[in-house]
Amino acid sequence: GEYDDILEWPFQGEITVELLNQLEDKNHYKRVIPFNDKTSDKCKCRKEKEDTNGWGHHKFIPHTDLGLNSSTNTQYLMNDILYFRVSVKVHSKTKPWLL
Repeated sequence: GEYDDILEWPFQGEITVELLNQLEDKNHYKRVIPFNDKTSDKCKCRKEKEDTNGWGHHKFIPHTDLGLNSSTNTQYLMNDILYFRVSVKVHSKTKPWLL
């Protein structure tokens, strides 16, 4: 993006992806994706050109878990709509204002 020049590369931190429960504000389906020393550099570096190769969780949630579950009071898919919340936590060594 237009602000990529001010970011620290390779990216260090974590991305949190939550699929929101549409019945109440709890029991969201959550995955934390760490970007650390164990993560391949090709996944943390700034993209210089269009890249069609994906990376991430291929099986985020089973389709069978999207509908109503009365025992946990969750329903992620309602009226053909899913809501996601994505958070980014940066671990910067040289730019403390990004934290």
